[in-house]
Amino acid sequence: MIGNKIKNLRLKKGYSITRLAEEANISKSYLSHLEKGLNNNPSLQMLDKIASSLHTTIDDLIEGDISCPALTSKPVLNLEWLHLIERAIQDGMTKEEFIEFQYYLKFRKTNR
Repeated sequence: MIGNKIKNLRLKKGYSITRLAEEANISKSYLSHLEKGLNNNPSLQMLDKIASSLHTTIDDLIEGDISCPALTSKPVLNLEWLHLIERAIQDGMTKEEFIEFQYYLKFRKTNR
């Protein structure tokens, strides 16, 4: 479960739940719900914030976690897609730019 991985990494780093929540700029209750398995559908943005704060990658957080609905729903978001998204984030692509690019692609497809 992804929450267990987050908790284990947090404890290995010696971080309290409060410290990780502050460093990731997310609410303590959100993080607590993730760790307890009450929320099994974190967004990639949230996973990126948590992974960055733990000095790891999204891949490390979700590796082997088939209970994450974001990874098991159709269409499948596999590791290749996650690498592409992670690289875009590392290259400075914002969420707004990603959404704009999606609109552009939809526009091109409908105006052929």
